[in-house]
Amino acid sequence: MTKVRSGAFAALGLLFIALPTAASAEFKPTAQQRAACTSDVMSLCRAALMSMDRVVSCLQANRAQLSPKCRAQFDKGA
Repeated sequence: MTKVRSGAFAALGLLFIALPTAASAEFKPTAQQRAACTSDVMSLCRAALMSMDRVVSCLQANRAQLSPKCRAQFDKGA
């Protein structure tokens, strides 16, 4: 279980670091957005991890279930 969780966090980290440089047209989260929404992404949008735009769409679709910190990032215009 720990290996699976570590792998998932590693994949998320790579997504937030490598994907924006590989696909410049996609959304690029700030450090504050990553910090606020990482747990929401892992719990609500794990299937969308291959595309940052899909992650954002998933978070928007699940807005009512987001943590207060993550929802605040969307309220700021994320």
